[in-house]
Amino acid sequence: MDEIKGIVFDLDGVIFNISDAIKKAVEDAVEKYQIKVNIEDVLQDIALLIEKLQNYPVPQIILNSYDLLQVEFLQGMTFFKKLRVGIYLFNQFNKYKEDAEMYPGIDKLISNLAQTKKLAILTNNKNTHAEEVLKKFELDNYFPLIIGFNEVAEVKPSPEGINKILKEWDFQPNEVVFIGDMTTDVMAGKAANVKMVAVYSGLARKESLKENQPDYFADDTQELLKIFGL
Repeated sequence: MDEIKGIVFDLDGVIFNISDAIKKAVEDAVEKYQIKVNIEDVLQDIALLIEKLQNYPVPQIILNSYDLLQVEFLQGMTFFKKLRVGIYLFNQFNKYKEDAEMYPGIDKLISNLAQTKKLAILTNNKNTHAEEVLKKFELDNYFPLIIGFNEVAEVKPSPEGINKILKEWDFQPNEVVFIGDMTTDVMAGKAANVKMVAVYSGLARKESLKENQPDYFADDTQELLKIFGL
């Protein structure tokens, strides 16, 4: 890691722990709509769905619902039931997210890395959401550069956001590490040719993350600290 000059963090699932919020939202939907499914088996699909839904206001979710709601969790339902379940999931997630915390130890990692590296956030959420979360946990001063979905034409797994950060920093890909928790993060990092660290947050399946061959793999923040020698 000696040649690394910049670290790009995903927000949700790396800094901000939204796992419980998603699990509770899925549990509520399963109970309310009597959906027969193993919750652990669908968390990755639901996490990706919620990530997509965060990019749109509710009216636009409705307009784009046919494409957005093509997930296995909703298969076999009528279109209108898919729409009801999708919006309910999204609303429940937003309710539970209010109580979400950052991962223990992530503040130590960030504060230590900031002493010698440039730091940035790349999220498929709005950059204003990232700013609010970072400010809430007093991490905003560490991240002068935040790229949200509203600042790129294509979100992850496209490498566009990472490439934009590389250009802003004037760094080469081999000088940057991207830390993410979803398969879309790993794909984006690999496509941009930066070093990729995959963190297992419990949403993406561990085997799916490893199949995409990240350069490093961490089960939790403590392993992240070890990867960076902290």
